[in-house]
Amino acid sequence: MSTFKFDFALDDADVDIDLSSQLYNSLNVSTSTPKDAAEKINEDPFAEISIDKLLELLPNVLSYSPLSIPILATDDSSPRIAKDVTLFRRDLFDARFQLIAQENITEDTSEAPSTSTSVNALAFVEAPSDLVPGIYEGGLKTWECSIDLAGYLAGRRPKLDARGRRIIEIGCGTAIPTLFLLRQVFSGPPEEAIATEIHLQDYNASVLELVSFPNILLMWYTSPAAASFRTTHPPPEADEDTESGNPNAPGDLFLTPELKSAFLTSLEAYKICLKFFSGSWSSFPATPYDIILTSETIYRSESLAPLLNLLKRAAGVKGREKDHLCLVAAKVLYFGVGGGIEEFATRVKDERGSVTSVWEIASGVGRRVMSLRWDS
Repeated sequence: MSTFKFDFALDDADVDIDLSSQLYNSLNVSTSTPKDAAEKINEDPFAEISIDKLLELLPNVLSYSPLSIPILATDDSSPRIAKDVTLFRRDLFDARFQLIAQENITEDTSEAPSTSTSVNALAFVEAPSDLVPGIYEGGLKTWECSIDLAGYLAGRRPKLDARGRRIIEIGCGTAIPTLFLLRQVFSGPPEEAIATEIHLQDYNASVLELVSFPNILLMWYTSPAAASFRTTHPPPEADEDTESGNPNAPGDLFLTPELKSAFLTSLEAYKICLKFFSGSWSSFPATPYDIILTSETIYRSESLAPLLNLLKRAAGVKGREKDHLCLVAAKVLYFGVGGGIEEFATRVKDERGSVTSVWEIASGVGRRVMSLRWDS
């Protein structure tokens, strides 16, 4: 089993190198290249994690920071940036502290770890860029192409309306593209809500627990949908510089029972069905979606077959009356791993599909947002 490390990821937090090495080595993960490139990996099976369970696993407080998303102009071939949208994501150091606290509780009480894979998760929070096939697929990190995809969605013309759609983000990680779409849904009046399904899939359950779901909660809290709650439940000792929801400063969100209840009430008011799935792509029982999103998921050649199979099943081309949108954001080449856009496009063509570049930047490590279509 091999380990890959990408050095061109966004920085989420400073890493304690000594602790990282100690924790990583405790996993007994081999860093050697397998003799057979097609070596079988025992992957985690499909599983759904309920919102009630995700709420239960949350700490009492979330620390977060703003993330600026450039709106990408899509009216010509230039990657010109129009303006920014501010989203919010949980700080990685905060997830680290949560896991360390859980480990200490487990040691003191002999209880089972709170998160589904807390030992592995703690190791990879310390080294979020390290990818170990079948164990950890990089979801704790916010990667560049997820920001590209969110920026493309923001700048797309005609404007994409997520309301009333069935949406999935595959390999969601920190779920940046989904956060943008949710921001759009939560910005309208609930009286105009249309039933909307949003599904998030990541290989690692711990990623969904530690970053994906907390980020969704933060998006709701900082949106117009939670304006009334923020007014009636101001954060403790809030001031002008540290008040939760201020887009110009990091902050802390206190996860009270009232906040959790208000979040669930908003989901119901906006008619949003939110689901979270972990496990391998090959085991995912996909049914047709209207919007299919994925970013930074083509880095490994061995994973292309199950990914393409899932993308086709999610598109549900055969007998489909309603059109769909399938977007893939990726780097032109993933150095040292073997994956990249050229191989991906070739494999899509072999599967009777087509790839169209809808946004591209060539400087540095080239990146693209691509639209996929499948023949009936």
